[in-house]
Amino acid sequence: MTPHKPTAAGRSGRRAPRVDIQLNASLLGRGTVTLVDLSLLGCLARCERHLDPGSILDLSLNLDGRPFTAKVKVVESSMDGTSLSGPHPRYLTGFEFLSLPADEELRLRSFLEEERRRRQRARPSPS
Repeated sequence: MTPHKPTAAGRSGRRAPRVDIQLNASLLGRGTVTLVDLSLLGCLARCERHLDPGSILDLSLNLDGRPFTAKVKVVESSMDGTSLSGPHPRYLTGFEFLSLPADEELRLRSFLEEERRRRQRARPSPS
């Protein structure tokens, strides 16, 4: 087995499974973003502007119709290649959750598990 290459944050590989998702969210003072994947440890968002790695921000979104807020740290930010043909470039930004309160972590865990179950049920069964 070959070891994972360290990421930009110095970590090895993924530490938590991610769920592909499309959720609108906001960054306090920075506008709206679209989450494109989500895990217990962080998320990937499509943003209108580049965010500096190391920045600490407040992320807000709705999970199952209820507000969810978290402090996040920008791990990396790069241009979204799919936006190059459009009128304005967009960026993909990786966020790490910082110190999620236990009740919010539990809500996030439940949401992610339900999303995984929903996606499994939606998959066509082999014939």
